[in-house]
Order: sequence, then C-alpha cells, then structure tokens
Amino acid sequence: MKSGSVYNSILQLLRRFCQRHGFSRQRPGKSKKSQGDLVEIRDEFALDFHRSYSAYGKVCTYNVDETGFYYDMPSYYIWAVRGGSSKISCGQKHSMRMTAVLTAGAHGTKLYIMFIMKGQSGGRIESSEIPTFPAGHYYAVQDKAWMDARVWKQFLRSVLHHDIEECSVVLVDNFESHVSEESIKIVNEELGSHLCALPPNTTSVCQPLDVGVMAPFKRHLRELWLF
Repeated sequence: MKSGSVYNSILQLLRRFCQRHGFSRQRPGKSKKSQGDLVEIRDEFALDFHRSYSAYGKVCTYNVDETGFYYDMPSYYIWAVRGGSSKISCGQKHSMRMTAVLTAGAHGTKLYIMFIMKGQSGGRIESSEIPTFPAGHYYAVQDKAWMDARVWKQFLRSVLHHDIEECSVVLVDNFESHVSEESIKIVNEELGSHLCALPPNTTSVCQPLDVGVMAPFKRHLRELWLF
C-alpha cells in the first residue's frame, strides 16, 4: 500500500473518531480571569439574578448577544502531511464581515435577527441594497459592521420593542453601548422593562447565547471547512 493511501486512511479514521466523540480542533485562548474565578463569579451572579428577578417568568426573560461573522468561515488550521510543511504560498483575507444580533427568550422564543452590514448611514447599501434583502429580519449599517450606540438604540426600538409586551428583564453583556445611561433609560421608559448586565469579562461562562449557541455554531462552520 502506498504511503499516501495509509495516511489518508488514518486521517479519515481520525476524522470519524473526532466527529463521533464530539472532539473539535480549537485554538488555546487567554482569559483575564482564572477558570476557578469565572465559575465563582458565575455562581454568584446566578444567585443574585434569580434573587432579583424571581418574579419574572420565562416568557418575560430575554437574552441578547451579538457576534461577528465573515461571509466565509475558513478554519484556522490546515491538514498537512506529517513531516511536511504547513506553510502556504498565499492566503485570502476576509473581504466582508457582518454582525448578527440574536435574541432568545427563556421560554424558547427566538426573535428576529438584526444583521449589521458594513456601510454608511443613509448611503447606497442602506438605501438601495438592504430593501432587496430577505424579509423577516432587521438590517442596519455601520462603518465597520460593528455594534455601536446608534445601532443599539435602533435594535431596542425596532426589534425588542416590537416583541416585548409586558415588563421583562433583558440580559446583556457589559458592552459600553448596552449599559449606557441612554440604553437603560430606553429599556426602562420605552420598553417598560429592566436591563441586567453580566459581570465584566465573564461572557465565556455567563452569556447563554455565547456559550450555548454562537460559539458551537461558529466552531461547526470552521469544522465544515476543515473536514
């Protein structure tokens, strides 16, 4: 049997083993807090949250989070023959990026997604292209396709305001635009609800949408490229 055939057979075996047992290739990352500290903060926050908002049923509890997506999601890794080089002659940078803002209710309801596209407010993309996008979701533009104070206010007044029918609690991370005085005022006075912010630098353990939905989904996209 040729050496290349042996390698491909072993590689296929490893792929199937990883998929069958739930393994995935991940890059190591650094955290500002130790895992032990994060778990302790998470548990304290959970107790405080349920103590403060126990009167709110699941139908009145919402979680909002955003994440950046590229139109293509290639893996951070490549497959290379053992002993061979992993260097490539050229690479392709991501040309287009967008941000997806997801909202889910504790009772299982998924609100419409807001997609933030790269563009100028009042410019060609907002005036000419967005009207041609698929109906059923919300769209906004921002210079770098990021969330900022203007887009966050647009989200509160269009997406959340459309769905919240009674006093609710809105769980968000500690991003500046989310927890600004203006944001709190809009949630309190216009939505008749309360804003609850996660402790700083704890989204990896405290943010339900990040831990349970976005991170696994993006990891799956990269695995599809790899496998």
